Amino acid sequence: MLTTPRARDAAQEPANDLTLECLTLQALRHEIDRIDEEMLELLNRRLQIARRVGRAKDAPHGPYLNLRPDREAAVLERLMDKATDLTRPAVAPIWREVIAAGLAQQGTISVALWRGTEDGRTWDRARQRFGSQVTYMGVANPKAALDAARLGETVAVLNLSADQPWWIDLERDYPDLWVFESLDDARGTPVALCVGRIDPASLAKGRVFSATAGGDAGMGEGRRRTLASHHGWTLAVTEGGAQGLDRAQGVIGRCG
Repeated sequence: MLTTPRARDAAQEPANDLTLECLTLQALRHEIDRIDEEMLELLNRRLQIARRVGRAKDAPHGPYLNLRPDREAAVLERLMDKATDLTRPAVAPIWREVIAAGLAQQGTISVALWRGTEDGRTWDRARQRFGSQVTYMGVANPKAALDAARLGETVAVLNLSADQPWWIDLERDYPDLWVFESLDDARGTPVALCVGRIDPASLAKGRVFSATAGGDAGMGEGRRRTLASHHGWTLAVTEGGAQGLDRAQGVIGRCG
């Protein structure tokens, strides 16, 4: 096809960047760049303060992981209450990552993950919960995950697999470890639990997890669901239960 001189000249002319549409787009992009810089400065300030938190004179010390599930739950709850319909879907994933970056300023935490026979979504859920600042490692069996959580600065993430009732061992053999978070499916049903050497006083209030043998003593007021059972043992979660953290009653953890 032949190209006319006029068409050839038009193709060689630079695009008109002075149209109203281009000016509007440029203005919007400039505003986004300005906001990005403000957010970066605020993030820098937040991480600097997070670095000082662990050295504060009234900071808790002891044989516990540098995690405060109650504080994290309170932060997310407060932000979700303030969020709009536009921002609410982004709040949890963004602030989980921000919180993880802050914790990284105070020390290192690793995640020992046993996923059982599931298809890998436990990895994704764990990363969504703990962010990209931690080290993730797969383990061959639940005992390896629990042992790592007991001996080091490690969180154990364990899938709820019917053929591996690790929660019985947790109740009987690991009194210093607590369930402090659940990783749920789309229906809100726990499919994996996060276990660590957490200060019991810092566990978030809400769901109560219990592992009991024989009978069903219940967990006080609240809606109780059985998550797994094995040879007379029952793993259950009580929504809004009032039960205290009594290991003698089979309570193995609590989360928001």
